[in-house]
Amino acid sequence: MEETFEQYTARILSFATNGKPLDVLRATAPRLGTLIASRSDADLRWTPTPGRWSVAQILAHLSDTEVVLAYRIRMIVSAPGTPIQAFDQNAWAREMRYENRDCFASLSLFNALRTSVLALLASLEDEALDRFGVHAERGKESVRYLMRLNVGHDLNHLQQVERLLAERDRGREDARPLQPQPVKPIVSLETLQQLDIRVGTIRSVTDVAGTDRLVALVVDFADRQRTIVAGIRTERAAPSALVGQQALFVINLPPKTMRGQLSEGMLFDIGYEDGLRPALARPEWPVPDGTRAG
Repeated sequence: MEETFEQYTARILSFATNGKPLDVLRATAPRLGTLIASRSDADLRWTPTPGRWSVAQILAHLSDTEVVLAYRIRMIVSAPGTPIQAFDQNAWAREMRYENRDCFASLSLFNALRTSVLALLASLEDEALDRFGVHAERGKESVRYLMRLNVGHDLNHLQQVERLLAERDRGREDARPLQPQPVKPIVSLETLQQLDIRVGTIRSVTDVAGTDRLVALVVDFADRQRTIVAGIRTERAAPSALVGQQALFVINLPPKTMRGQLSEGMLFDIGYEDGLRPALARPEWPVPDGTRAG
C-alpha cells in the first residue's frame, strides 16, 4: 500500500530531528562519495529485488531532486506565494532511465547543485527563509520548511544506500574504508617544478584495439592536440561521456607506445593509487586550454 502525502511527509520529517539543517545538507555529498568511492559499477547497479532502486538509481533521484529544489527555492524567494508544481519521482526514474545513469556522474551533478543551493540558503535573511510557495499537493511550504524536508530526504536515502551496500557485502570480506597511505619521501620544490601539468579539453575518446582497459584521449591544449592513453574503460560505463570535459595532464613525460598506440602524456587522476574509481583532477571552473597547474 502506497503512502499518502501526509504519511510520506511525516516519515521524511522524522529523520530531521537533530543537527543544524545547513550542516546536515552540507555533509550529504561527502558522505555519499565515501560510501561509493571504492565500489564497482556492478555493486552500484545491484538491487536485491525487482522494483527496489539500486544505489545508482538513488543517486540519480537525488541529483534530479536537487534540480527541483534549486528551482523551487529561487521561485519562492523571487515570487512569494508562487505555485509549486509536484512531480512523479517514479515517472522521472522511468523516463530518465535511472537504471542507466552513471552513479559518479549523478554524484558530481548533485554536489554542484547542492553547493549552489547551500550558498543561496546561507545568504538569505530570516524573512526570506519564511517566504513560501504553495505546493500542488502539500499546501504552503516555506524555504525554511523545504530545508528541513530535504534534510530528512537526504538522511532517508543515505540510510537506503548504506543498507543496499551492506546487503551486497553479505558473505564477502568486510569492506575496508580508505586508509591514507604514508607520505612519500620529501622532494625538492625544484623537482616538483620540473613536471609540466596543464589543463586540456578532451575532444574524443576511442578504445585501444586489443585491450579491455585502454582508451586513447585526443586532448586539446590550445597550441596543439595530443593523444594520451589512459586505462579507464573498466571503471567507466561510458568513457565517451568525458568528451568536452577539462582535466589535468602531465605533458612532459617521454612519449610511450602502449599496445600500438602512441601516448604523449599522462592523465592526472585522483583515486587510482588507492583502489578507488579514478576521478578527473580538473579546474574549479573552465579555464583556457593549456593553462599550467602549479
